[in-house]
Amino acid sequence: MTTNFTSDIVTSLPEHMLSEILKHAASNSIADFINVKLCCKAFERASIYENVSMEKVSLVPRHKCEKGFQKRCKAANNAEALYRKGMINCFSRRKSESGLRYLKKATEKGHVEAVYTYGIILICLGGELSKQRLRVLSSLHLPKPNEGSSRMIASCRSKTEKFLRCMWVHVALTGPKGICCNCDCDIEEKPNHSTPSECQAWDASNDVGHCCDYCFWDREANLFCSLLRKYLVN
Repeated sequence: MTTNFTSDIVTSLPEHMLSEILKHAASNSIADFINVKLCCKAFERASIYENVSMEKVSLVPRHKCEKGFQKRCKAANNAEALYRKGMINCFSRRKSESGLRYLKKATEKGHVEAVYTYGIILICLGGELSKQRLRVLSSLHLPKPNEGSSRMIASCRSKTEKFLRCMWVHVALTGPKGICCNCDCDIEEKPNHSTPSECQAWDASNDVGHCCDYCFWDREANLFCSLLRKYLVN
């Protein structure tokens, strides 16, 4: 009797409230999310995987329930799931075209780390694609490079390294050599290979002195590439 009464109450809740309950459950654990779904059929219609949190899911899932959950999120175009699939395909499975498509989709949904990664990959690929870089990266709405450090950049760097630690990295990128932009930048030219100073710079402040957006992101791309080489499987 109590179970039916509770079920009737849940069923009467509006769609957005059911979705919020599911998102809250997913933010606690995948087990909670599954249990909530099983407790009442009303949650099936509210199971909006597009917006559920994936915070408690391993970046590279090992368990069957996590893999199934992430697969459903990806099918629903969940931005975080698209970003993760893009990272895996680009840097671990050697499926660069597929990986870029997933990262682009996540970027279009406003996923911050996807914007950061996708923009840097465009820089490294060069040619016509490189011309899109500032349009993509400008959507992050970062402070000007010469205004000091950015928490958003630090967050993107942190998640990138955390992700690379969890997977087999089989693909590296070649950073930009730099173009003379006549901006009198304070950034010194760095060789296009991994050095101790570059690895330290990844963790250091983003206060790089006076520079234009092009030079700032070229520098960031070179640091990103040095990090990839750090985790590259020989």
